[in-house]
Amino acid sequence: MQLIVWQGIISIHQKTFLEALAKQPRVTKVLLVVEQDITPYRKSMGWTIPQIENVEIIIAPSAGDIENIFDTYPQAFHLFGGFRVGAMMKIAQKIGTLKKARMGAISEPYASQGFKGFLRTLKYAYIGLLHFRHLDFILAIGKTGVKQYTALGFDKRYVFPWAYFINVPLVENIATTSKEKQRIIYAGRLEEAKGVFKFVTELSAFNKDKYTLDIIGEGSDEAKLKAFVAANNLQDTIHFHGFMKYDDMVKIYKNYDWVVLPSTAKDGWGVIISEGMLNGLKGICSNICGVSWAIKDGFNGMSFDWSVKDSCNSAINEMLNNNSFASPDTISSWAKEAIGADAGARYCIEILDCRYNNAARPEFPWAN
Repeated sequence: MQLIVWQGIISIHQKTFLEALAKQPRVTKVLLVVEQDITPYRKSMGWTIPQIENVEIIIAPSAGDIENIFDTYPQAFHLFGGFRVGAMMKIAQKIGTLKKARMGAISEPYASQGFKGFLRTLKYAYIGLLHFRHLDFILAIGKTGVKQYTALGFDKRYVFPWAYFINVPLVENIATTSKEKQRIIYAGRLEEAKGVFKFVTELSAFNKDKYTLDIIGEGSDEAKLKAFVAANNLQDTIHFHGFMKYDDMVKIYKNYDWVVLPSTAKDGWGVIISEGMLNGLKGICSNICGVSWAIKDGFNGMSFDWSVKDSCNSAINEMLNNNSFASPDTISSWAKEAIGADAGARYCIEILDCRYNNAARPEFPWAN
């Protein structure tokens, strides 16, 4: 079994999944083809170019190189990171269509709110009319992704729920819940769509002796957040840090009990929640985040709905006052089997068997 994965960049968030895929017993080749190695934006967030074991990488291929890939691996399964995103993938999907290659797409949901969202829906409907019939399956990230691509007319039998499947270095000491204070971490962009200011506003209504929050990141809402924290005398409770290198970031989970992602606008998955749960943290996030599908309220965290009055407040109350959540080691073990890289690699093979070998439709790993 040969798999060709087409992506925009060499992504930290895909590294361990691709490595796990390459180790599957029936897989003889994993080839990653990218338009560029990394973007300046990702560098500014502390990303570096990861080394991916047992995976061949081709960067910025020409049209001739792309055609040669299809000719060299005529029986390969091709996984595209999106629908005709970027010049390279547009060329590759066109060539793959002409050569009747076995192709599928991995895709996050698109932002569908408002007038711009309406226009995006029209755009994806147009893409669907032209190109969906050339794809054999879609790996749709999050509940919203599944709903959108099914509504756009793709055969629901071949729309499979998908996630960002990752492994992270497990810290030496799994996080343990503090009886005095819940230690919370947010890492990412500080902007309106991420909902950090809105979450901090809700959190500030609670006794500050019950929690600490470390905010790691930068963005347009940074000044507003710092001003709010100062105005409400929360400087000893809520702390700000700039972006950290990714390798450093994944080592500090031992210092926390909860990881938060309170997005108010489209957020395809939310890898920080996955990273936290793999290290035994509980997650608290809005239901806009794809990863909310993997949150089992009262077991490994809480999810909330910004459109429902007091939903976030209730989730915070549970976070600060409920001691009946699963233990860190139980959460870590569950996450490994539900959203870990090995689980994702096995699930991917099961999907290919379902689509091409008449196997039963697999259950997604985080279903239970």
